[in-house]
This record gives sequence, structure tokens and C-alpha cells, in this order.
Amino acid sequence: MHIALFYVDAGKGHLTPAQALSDAFIRLGHTTVVEDLFAACNAPIINWMSKNNWRFLLHFPRYEAFINPKADTRFNASIIRFFSKYSHGPKDFGQWFDTQKPDCIVVPHFLAGALVQPMVKHLGLQVPVFEYAADVVFTPNLGINNELDKLYICTEIGKELAIKQGQREETISLCPFPLKTEMMFSKPMEKREARTLLGLEEKFTVLLNLGGEGIGTTDFLEEVVKRGLDWQIITVGNLSPSTKLQYKLFKEKNPDFRLHTPGFVKNIHQYICACDVQAGKAGANSLMESLSLKRPFLISNLLYAAWPTTIFFERRKVGWVENSVPKQVDILQQYSQSPEAQQAMEEAFRLLPLTFDSDQFASMIIDDAKQVLRTKYKRTEIA
Repeated sequence: MHIALFYVDAGKGHLTPAQALSDAFIRLGHTTVVEDLFAACNAPIINWMSKNNWRFLLHFPRYEAFINPKADTRFNASIIRFFSKYSHGPKDFGQWFDTQKPDCIVVPHFLAGALVQPMVKHLGLQVPVFEYAADVVFTPNLGINNELDKLYICTEIGKELAIKQGQREETISLCPFPLKTEMMFSKPMEKREARTLLGLEEKFTVLLNLGGEGIGTTDFLEEVVKRGLDWQIITVGNLSPSTKLQYKLFKEKNPDFRLHTPGFVKNIHQYICACDVQAGKAGANSLMESLSLKRPFLISNLLYAAWPTTIFFERRKVGWVENSVPKQVDILQQYSQSPEAQQAMEEAFRLLPLTFDSDQFASMIIDDAKQVLRTKYKRTEIA
């Protein structure tokens, strides 16, 4: 089969699963095309607005938590659906489709429901459209659409909420999390082994993940210094200009503090194995990669699409959500000093009902696509 995977260029949260699934499809003997959705619709201005709006909101997470819930409405979904019929977008998308001729469309973004499926229906294209809820615990209202051929989501809480929002249960499938290739085939390491390999000391270690945009502050670091905690901190991600300046000033002020800033790393699995806890904003990929390697996650900025993570953590006890920096350090200080809490965390991970396997997920999609092509579009010969 030839599978099209669309992403939206607003952070790495949607591109990363698209690439992970593309690699998995290729390993299974299929062909793929990974495409920017707005490029396929010839909408560069919308693309620019989407990307820069997201970066702006990451700098001001409190605004994000206020603005995005108000934008995620059925009314706005109807506006997007209008443009899926009455704009140049469908024509340009149709031309892209005629060039690529995919057998299946997979979209790790909520616009699968508001834009892609309505365009496919409007154009009369005989191709399955699948949405993957890349936020893993939640599908925004813009992504709810009962005409999708399938909505995939990784967590039970995500499925429960999608049903509550109006998605029919029979259209939803729980799926494995699509680990990117380097994580799929990496070997889990013991903490001591990973720390030795990375030149780190043998002490309580916090991994600060600033995400694909590298946007953050030094507030957490300053609180650790203020308390005189004998920790080491690793910050990963290409720092944005403003964040880089803050880190430069922090290092100048605290030259002896154990702070490692390797930047963007391809061996993130080794850094996760080396840490006791990972912390950062609730990026789905960072969170799930941490859980796959049995490291708890402290969410420091709870973005709108990740709000059910609080419920998930309350149920599964594999992390914390806390916006206040002093309280974040309180949580980790208590955890670092409690062997009982660390043992309870190990047990919680043993009982965690999640699967991490992009090849298994890709196989699910192929089977579902063949079923849709046979029953809905009456195709009998499918590669």
C-alpha cells in the first residue's frame, strides 16, 4: 500500500509520530509520503500563522491555557469545514492527491476531523481517512468526526473523553504509542550505565525537556540552587534565543552548579535512562517516551490539549502535574528522599496498561485500511 501521512508544522508533536509511522510502514514493506498538510492545500499564510501562533503561546503558557480552550469549539470546526468545500484548498488538495495516489491517509492531528475528511468526502475520493490523536490523552473538539474511518488514541482516558465529546465508540481504537525509530530499537540501560556513558555523576538527576521549540525559563534551576540541593540537571532541546540568554546568565551566576546542556540529542533514550525524573511541558512525545523507559514525568506547564494528563496521573501514579515552581521542587525533593515512594513508582510502572510499538500500530492501520477499502469502496485486490 501507499500511505500518506499529513502533519501540521506547529512544533514537533505531530511531525514526530508521522515520521515514526512512516518508518514503520516502510519496514513492513509499504511506501509512504510524509507531507505538510497546509503545503498540500497550498496555504502558506495559514501555515505561517499556525506555526508562529504556537511558538508565541509556548512563551506564555497561561495565555495558551486561556485561548486554546475558547478556540476549540464546534462553531470553529464548522468554519473549517466550510473552507474544506468553499476555498482553493480542496482543489489544490485534489491535485496533490492525483499526483500521489495514496491508498490510505493517516493524520496525527485533529484537523483530520475538521478539514481532511470533509475535503476527501467533498472531492469524492475513495480513500480511508484515519486520525491519530497525537495528544494521547485527549482529542480536541475540532478532531471529533463520526465520518472518520477510524480514530486512534493510546489511552483509556482519551477514549472515554472522545466518546463523551460525541465520537461513536465503534469508530475508536486503542493503539500502541508510535515510538520513533531510534527509540524503538534502542536498548534500555541501567541508570549507572547511562550516566557513565554520558559523563554524568551518580546522584539524583532531573532531565528538563524543553520540547521541539526549546522554550523555557531557569526558574526551576534557581529554586534548586536556592535550596542547596545536591542534584544534577540536564536540559535537552535546542534553546530558543530568549531561553539561551537566560541559561547563559544562570551559568555565569552559578558556575559550580551541575548543569548539562547537550542541546538537541538523537540519543534521548540514554538521557532518559540516566535520569530519575523527567520534567517539562506536557509534550506527548516526551511524556510517552519517558513512560516507555519507566521514568516518571513532572509536567511543569499543562497545555490545553494535555489537561486530562492530570486524571491519567491520578489513576496510574506515574507522574505529577504542578505549575508552581516551588511546589515542583517540593515534589521532587520528597521523591528523591523516599525509597518507599520510588518503590511505589516501580510498581505503578509494572501495572501501566500502555503499549509502545510503532510497527504494531502500523500493522493495525494496514489491516483497518484493507477492511475499509473492501467494505466501503469494494476494492478486492489490495497490495
